[in-house]
Amino acid sequence: MGMCSKYRGPWKWVSVRVAGILMGMLVLFVLNLPVAAASWVIDPARFHASVHGQMSCQDCHQDIADKDLHPDPNQVTKSARDFFHVDHCLGCHDAVLDDLEGGMHGSLKVRSGDNYQDCLRCHNPHYQARLNDPQGTGYDPQQPLWNQCGACHEAHNALPPFSAEDAACMTCHRSIAADDPEETEQLNALCLHCHGRSGTRAQTITQQSVPLIDEASHEGTPHAELACTTCHQDAASYTHDAQQPRDCGQCHLPHHEKTAGSAHLTVSCQSCHLKGVRAVRDTESNCILWERERTPDGMSIVHEMVRFDSDTACQRCHFAGNPLGAAAMALPAKSVICMPCHTATFSVGDTITIVSLLIFLLGLVLFFSFYLSGSLPGTAGGNSVTRLFRLLGGAVRCVFSQRIIWMTRSLFWDVLLQRRLYRMSPGRWMIHALIFYGFIFRFFWGLIALCGSLLKPEWPVVWHLVNKDYPLTGFLYDLTGAMILVGVALAFARGVIRQKGRAPGLPEQDRLALGLIGGIVVIGFVLEGMRIAMTGYPPGSAYSLIGFGIGLLFSFPRGLVEVYGYVWYIHAALTGAFIAYIPFSRLLHIIMAPVVLAMNACNGSDFREIGEKKD
Repeated sequence: MGMCSKYRGPWKWVSVRVAGILMGMLVLFVLNLPVAAASWVIDPARFHASVHGQMSCQDCHQDIADKDLHPDPNQVTKSARDFFHVDHCLGCHDAVLDDLEGGMHGSLKVRSGDNYQDCLRCHNPHYQARLNDPQGTGYDPQQPLWNQCGACHEAHNALPPFSAEDAACMTCHRSIAADDPEETEQLNALCLHCHGRSGTRAQTITQQSVPLIDEASHEGTPHAELACTTCHQDAASYTHDAQQPRDCGQCHLPHHEKTAGSAHLTVSCQSCHLKGVRAVRDTESNCILWERERTPDGMSIVHEMVRFDSDTACQRCHFAGNPLGAAAMALPAKSVICMPCHTATFSVGDTITIVSLLIFLLGLVLFFSFYLSGSLPGTAGGNSVTRLFRLLGGAVRCVFSQRIIWMTRSLFWDVLLQRRLYRMSPGRWMIHALIFYGFIFRFFWGLIALCGSLLKPEWPVVWHLVNKDYPLTGFLYDLTGAMILVGVALAFARGVIRQKGRAPGLPEQDRLALGLIGGIVVIGFVLEGMRIAMTGYPPGSAYSLIGFGIGLLFSFPRGLVEVYGYVWYIHAALTGAFIAYIPFSRLLHIIMAPVVLAMNACNGSDFREIGEKKD
């Protein structure tokens, strides 16, 4: 969800800063002037092992003690070069200047000494290693120097203590362990020196650029125990104002559909979880971002991420007349009855799903009660329960025997490839295949996406499968929907043509079943077109050819937000009716045909039949 993590409103300057950073990076690239990694915080071990590790901080930073404000908010936005002058280095390394005049720098021949005036381009003064490797029997040049001091020196369990003068510097400038609460508190105190609201001079200056943080309110938020640098990873680097907050997705996995009702892939985390903001649709990215008017007291609540109850969070976008393209109704997550066609969930909590599944199960019970009231081949006696357990026992024995190979072959040829139907009529097979493979493809696509979102939500490809506006997903879903619709139309036409010649007593075509399937698909396309139009024809949606085309028919997409929920419930009701109708109709072959074919394969009847035909 990181693609929608930026925000807008009073802080639009952030985008300007980003552009500034990119331009700065471009300039550096063109000039080939990289800066050795520079940060405000220092790793004590690496510094101790460096060539300057035995020096005092103020040997180089001589003017720090004379500053009346440190850190100074007016200085933190500058780069490391703004504080550097080559004389800082030449005070000790004056021989370097003589070497440059002689055309040498270290062991390198140089054409112009002017290109070597920026020492920070190559050297990080806090971590600069010695030019020659240490000599010692245990020293390994492949390992970091600061991890093997014991190769040359007497081993100690801790670094030598800093002088009182340097210890004062390292109170703020020492790198911390993010999992140490004491060090985290220390780092956050440094940040709040400028960003808190206790009324210091630094905070007064900072408030002119960015809102301050109310420490008392922040302590009650879910992120209060984290170090500021957990989210603001570049906060301790130069050009402090150019940093970007960390993407929430790097710590938090996306919500799966059952939690959020749908994937909400274009909705930023802050739109739902940030206190006191208003959700807005960004016209450039088409994402749902957030905005908030700056408060008169200059306080920031951008850190007050809270856990709202689901209704409160949903109502930020799902209300009548919203300009976001969200349905006015907060619809339930797609349930288990939606799985044949969509990336749905295993939930069964809504009324339509509960009622349809109860009727479906009742129909199965009635059918199997009738089926088991007769005798089974090769058996005699017993009641329905006894016969049921005999069937289950036979199935288990088949699975754990060589006959599992026969059953698998039968399921592959006669269920998946529909071989028997093709032998009977290639034309009928084609009509059936359009419907059958349309559902099969959508079912397995949705099932893989659902399992992936539950088990491996960190995999981006999972969300491509879920995203209805991802080009491949949208195209294939529309293609398979069209296959089903064409198959239903051809089946209906075939039934009408053959009706006159049908022999008396033969069952008639189940047109109610065809009508339910066709109605579900047609309204599904209408819903897709409404969604695309409501959400501003998002990038990638044009590959959903039918849905996008329907979406273009709506001249007033904003008015659809009121209607969308009702159409969605019609679609859901038709789906529930289809599921409930299966046990009472010829659609029951969806369940019974694979069962009977598998049973026949286990009994060997199929293969005896094949052998007889070969003979």
